[in-house]
Amino acid sequence: MLKGIIPAVVTPFKGDSIDFNAFEKLLNFLIDRGVNGLFIAGTNGEGPLLSKEEKALLFKTAVEVAKDRVPVIAQIGEVTTKDTIEVGESAVKSGVSAVAIVSPYYFKLEDSALKRHFISVARALDPMPVYLYNLPSNTGNSIKPSLAKAIIGEADNVKGIKDSSKDLQTLEDFIYELGPDRDVIVGTDSLILPALIMGAKGAISALANPLPELCISLYRDFLSEDLKSAREKQYILNNIRTITKQFSSISALKVMLRLRGIDVGTVRPPLGEVTAEQEGVLRKTLEELHYL
Repeated sequence: MLKGIIPAVVTPFKGDSIDFNAFEKLLNFLIDRGVNGLFIAGTNGEGPLLSKEEKALLFKTAVEVAKDRVPVIAQIGEVTTKDTIEVGESAVKSGVSAVAIVSPYYFKLEDSALKRHFISVARALDPMPVYLYNLPSNTGNSIKPSLAKAIIGEADNVKGIKDSSKDLQTLEDFIYELGPDRDVIVGTDSLILPALIMGAKGAISALANPLPELCISLYRDFLSEDLKSAREKQYILNNIRTITKQFSSISALKVMLRLRGIDVGTVRPPLGEVTAEQEGVLRKTLEELHYL
């Protein structure tokens, strides 16, 4: 179901409130440039800093703006199973194409607890397509490939996984364990091309917010088997990612979007801001790519 380049859409703010006008402008900017889907309220969407009510409004707005032009994937993961189901129900009500569930965070969970959590949510939302979301560096809880396979064995509406482990061996194991009927999507910008070559269906990308053209061009080069050009674009993405990771990375995405004419405001505290000097580095980067 999921494939290609799917931006991990940032959440625009005006002060401490979501700027829905800017959100609509951003979504149209991304769709008009050919993205293959929209991933809402994930890590780069500042999902853990949003209330359940705010997420419900984001899901509803994204579906209304997308108008079936691309799939909308709602990230619904919360710390408790009950809250995850509640957010998932609001996503289903809004008409999203699929939901993704990041592992519960803070408490260290054994595999049996993770399995019970994911199956409970998937069954509660059935037949909505569900994607697991593996982000061990942030959540402290890793979804092993064998665990993902076991979950799918008991919840058929689990259609795949977004893997942000940053580990190619883990990604390859997901592809092998889940098989061709399930979607494995990479969640790390620096690994888009290696993941595609290994058999991943696509990427959920942070840098596709300010640079959708570059990410989509890389994907199209891969499809046309122009690996030389795809490698060059992956190298450019890697360099940009290195720069943004030195700063407050979500804030850097928002600054780059503003420089491109899409003002999505700032990040929600306690996330950090980009300094004037750092903004100068981002401006120079965009100028060198001829996006300004």
